[in-house]
Amino acid sequence: MTNQQDKILIEGRDYSVRLEKAAAQDLAQNIDAYLEPSWTVRKMAEGYGHYAKTGQNDDVTYARFRQAFSETEGRSHLVFSNVMADHIGKTDYDFSQTIFDTNIEPENIVRTGLYHLKNHGFYKTNLRVPQPIVDSLKSKILASMEADHGDEVAAAIDGTDDAPLQIKGRHGALTTFEEMYQISADPILLAMVQEYMGLPPIFNTPVAFLNSARQVKSARELSDTAQLYHHDLHRLQFVKLFVYLTDVDADSGPHTLIRGTHRRRPGPLWADGRHTDEACAEAGILDDEVNITGPEGTVFLVDTSALHKGANPNSNPRLMAQVQYTNSLFGRPWSEAERKISHSAKTKNKEVHAAADLARAYAGKAGIRFMQNYI
Repeated sequence: MTNQQDKILIEGRDYSVRLEKAAAQDLAQNIDAYLEPSWTVRKMAEGYGHYAKTGQNDDVTYARFRQAFSETEGRSHLVFSNVMADHIGKTDYDFSQTIFDTNIEPENIVRTGLYHLKNHGFYKTNLRVPQPIVDSLKSKILASMEADHGDEVAAAIDGTDDAPLQIKGRHGALTTFEEMYQISADPILLAMVQEYMGLPPIFNTPVAFLNSARQVKSARELSDTAQLYHHDLHRLQFVKLFVYLTDVDADSGPHTLIRGTHRRRPGPLWADGRHTDEACAEAGILDDEVNITGPEGTVFLVDTSALHKGANPNSNPRLMAQVQYTNSLFGRPWSEAERKISHSAKTKNKEVHAAADLARAYAGKAGIRFMQNYI
């Protein structure tokens, strides 16, 4: 890849950010018409305007961003997202390029997924990641974890008493695994998320988790490993793609959520932070709890602004890969090193160069906006 070709990608990335400038101006002019007047929301709109001009976030704006979400019970982020969708066009996806073997028309899968995401906040698809991709990704993730954590990985798999409750895959390594991009760039999934958010999604935050079946020893462990109910809030609007890389039944730590809480929940449960099962039960919402199970290769999507948690495995360990689709990179600040292509010109780090090569390839396959975070 020549410097000139990288320059074109970087210019495309910056243009993708500037597409949000019209949305930021719309919000600045009409915010009191869209939302009940609020100092926090106004400051959030100012911060969004700064992001749309510069592509940069800051911690003060991010704190107001999170505060506005709780104060408005999610309406602030939904309004900002709807205005953004009004100003950014959709794209067409070529379903013939799907990696999934399905007899269902892709358009029907997209419609079904849209219905479930809108009404329930999640969609467990009937799609299965092809076994060779599952095996390859599983092998790479476990090898990376072993390189970073040594014998702790075997202990977590065996569930020994001294095992870590959870091991998280290192972000830098995960950005070099093509399987993460192969799955998340699939046109069926992209089209489904685009219909839900109203604009083409951005690839963000690949993660992997290995959860051990050892006994939980404290409430602090539950909180530290996201095994208490909470909502995610790094970006304005997002859908997380989950892929099970082991068989997951009710005793293997299924992803757990409370249906519909991406839009509706009792007031106190909009507060930032963790919420116990007891608090959710007292609020009368645990009847809508859903446990998502399935064999390895299972694919599901969740709007994790809904209340959700990981259930601790009781019998078998759980390995899971995750990618966040987002409508904007406005929100939580991130390091300039995230821009893999830009950063690759300043370093000889092989991991950065491998991630940059994948960002180039998938900017070509799925669009510059899809790879905006890594250009």
